[in-house]
Amino acid sequence: MEVGITVKKFLVISLICLIIATAVVIPAASSADTQASDLHYGTTYYDIAINNGRVIDPLTGFDGMANVGIKDGVIAVIVTSSQKLSGAREIDATGLTVAPGFINIHSHITDLGNGGGPLYLQDGITTEISGNCGILGQVTFSKFAEQLEQEGLYANVATYVGHNSMREAVGVPNYRTPATPEQLVQMEEMLRQGMQDGAIGVSFGPFYGPGASYPEMLALAKVSAEYGGCAASHVRDAFTPGGAVKAVNEAISTAREANIPFIISHTGGGPTVVPRSSGPVLEAIYEGMDEGLKLGIDWYGYDAFLTELGAAIFDYPPEMLMQLMESQVSDLEVPSTVVIDGKVYMQAGERFSSIEQFLYVRQKVKSKEIPDPMLVGHLYKPAKQKFWMSNPYLMIENDCTMTVDKATGKYAGHPKDAGAFAHFLGYWVRQQGVCDLRTALARTSGMAAYWLGLDKKGRVQVGCDADLVLFDPGTIIDKSTYTEPGQASYGIPYVIVNGVLAVDNSKLTGARAGKVIKRTWTVPGLYPNLSGLPPISVSALNP
Repeated sequence: MEVGITVKKFLVISLICLIIATAVVIPAASSADTQASDLHYGTTYYDIAINNGRVIDPLTGFDGMANVGIKDGVIAVIVTSSQKLSGAREIDATGLTVAPGFINIHSHITDLGNGGGPLYLQDGITTEISGNCGILGQVTFSKFAEQLEQEGLYANVATYVGHNSMREAVGVPNYRTPATPEQLVQMEEMLRQGMQDGAIGVSFGPFYGPGASYPEMLALAKVSAEYGGCAASHVRDAFTPGGAVKAVNEAISTAREANIPFIISHTGGGPTVVPRSSGPVLEAIYEGMDEGLKLGIDWYGYDAFLTELGAAIFDYPPEMLMQLMESQVSDLEVPSTVVIDGKVYMQAGERFSSIEQFLYVRQKVKSKEIPDPMLVGHLYKPAKQKFWMSNPYLMIENDCTMTVDKATGKYAGHPKDAGAFAHFLGYWVRQQGVCDLRTALARTSGMAAYWLGLDKKGRVQVGCDADLVLFDPGTIIDKSTYTEPGQASYGIPYVIVNGVLAVDNSKLTGARAGKVIKRTWTVPGLYPNLSGLPPISVSALNP
């Protein structure tokens, strides 16, 4: 009797042990079929889990199917697509490319809470580099940062201190007057404070302020270099004999003498509105690069530029300008309504019909009888556009200047504002084949991050900021036009800023998760080497 009971107890205990052992062993055996690390990833619950996407990290060359887990604003894990991740929000990225959020290397953001901020998000932009062309709304960097933080940012923002804005702040009387020695000292102190507060450098705009002398710009470039910053310039106008190359060489000389990384802004546009100058301009830049200078270039790739009707460039006789630009006055368009004496004089989207009409409106601007309207100039020929958009060094920007037309309540501006990045990926990359997709994503994000030293951005790597864009490479395209510039890009269903969904299923969430970026490092001013990157596995994206 006692023996029977003991045997029964043994059998029961043995059965219980077997059940426990099986419960432990089965998951481990299943996990071993993939990777030993699956146990860790499989039990973590992420803020956002992105599954089944084609992940492209342009700086390492990774291009493959993978899943991405985001937690506390950073990329927490990247695993093979066979290892499904769980999260508070799960996104099925089937058919989508998961890429670094776009970095707009040339922006004019002074107010992300209004204006075109939401449209820039819907074009995949997660970081704006503002204060370009010598223009910044607030000369004091700390006040600018405080203003943006109070408003709440749709995207991250870093900024230059603008030279032209400093000139105005110290009392330079007009855009054609050089600064006095005393005014230059004041500007140097303003810039020092801005650099100490976290500005990325100084921007110049002699195109808009031709009174800015070379010694004046060089002195400020040296201040920026002293603090580890960089510089950028919308160079002088090109409407003198050899003007485009002279203008670019002035920027190159500044880079050389100040020993500073220097971006020549709108390289395919601003300094080369004389079509025949594109080749010589690029040759001058390449010679500087060969010399060892840190020179960068950017452009947006549309057939027209956007500037102010009152800009200094139009001080030249219009007939001469039209001849040099190989265009006519009807190529000039106002993107917003022009009101004179309380009446609508020109509708948004209307082009000038005569030089006399153009001069009449400009006289009203110069006499300050009407606000200075923006002007769209349809000058860039297809061959010239492709020449620049095929350049492997060209970083993509949108030069955003979107406003709201007070007369109509609609967005006014240029289609590049809302669509430059989708235009590049959809039109130039997919339709025109200017480069492969990985190189394209380097040009929309990785290059800018590398150039500026933003080590946690422009990458899809574990530990980096969760600034991501999910887009369909087969359908992505801009929808904005010159008459309806406020239309959101198509084919970008998800945008994530600092780990927060800002665009969800192609709709704005209203999230303002952006941050002001305050520089604490030396800007490298270098391009990444994208050639010959060997195939790598997902594990290489995990430190």
